[in-house]
Amino acid sequence: MPKRKPRVGEAALLRLLRTVAEVKAVKGRWPYTRELLEHLRTWGYGQEVLEEAVRRGLVERFEGRCASRRPCVFNRLTEKGEALIKLME
Repeated sequence: MPKRKPRVGEAALLRLLRTVAEVKAVKGRWPYTRELLEHLRTWGYGQEVLEEAVRRGLVERFEGRCASRRPCVFNRLTEKGEALIKLME
C-alpha cells in the first residue's frame, strides 16, 4: 500500500506565506528555499508546505544567484498568495 502524504494545514500555509512576505520586506528580495526553511525552523514538513503552496498557486519558484554567487531557488508570492494574506489579516 503506498504511503499517504499527511495533509498540510491551512495555518502552516499561512505561516509560510507570511514568512515569505516578511523576508521580502526586511531584506528587499525574495527568500531562497534554504533561507525560508530556516526561518520556518522546519525542513521536512516545511518543504511539504512549500510544495503545497506551489500546487495551489500561492507561491512561485524561480532560479537565480544568491549573494555568494551560487545558484539558488527563490520563492515569491503570486497575486493569489498576496490576496490570501490580505484576506486573512
